[in-house]
Amino acid sequence: MKNSTDMTTPVTRGELREELAKLEQKLERKLEQKLERKLEQKLEQKLEQKLEQKLEQKLEQKLAHLATKAEIAKLATKAEIANLATKAEIETWGGALMARMDEHARETRRALSAELARHTRAAHESSTRELAVIDEKYADLPKRVTRIEDKVFGSKPP
Repeated sequence: MKNSTDMTTPVTRGELREELAKLEQKLERKLEQKLERKLEQKLEQKLEQKLEQKLEQKLEQKLAHLATKAEIAKLATKAEIANLATKAEIETWGGALMARMDEHARETRRALSAELARHTRAAHESSTRELAVIDEKYADLPKRVTRIEDKVFGSKPP
């Protein structure tokens, strides 16, 4: 088939068979693809259903082993209740804990007070040194002012 759009050109049987074979192959591929997609979808659905069933079965098995509230209440015997701490024991334990916490708080306060005192002394010493430098600088100021006044205003009357 030389010109496929020209419908007036005669076609040989061989060319017709070739075109039909190509068309047949193309149709087969499309059908195979459609079938594959449908099979995949069905397989996925089946797998999901199977998984859901298995999960439900496992969940039911696990739930069957769990005890109900009523069964738990039956299991709680006096011996088990006796193992629980009494109010007096809890109060004793709580009192001991409070005493330890109070002691720890006192120790912390003492340590913080001592540290604050050290910092305060250090700050005082530092400011004292700085002020001493300033005082030394102007220690002779009264004498100098007196001399200036004497020169400017003259000596003071007695």
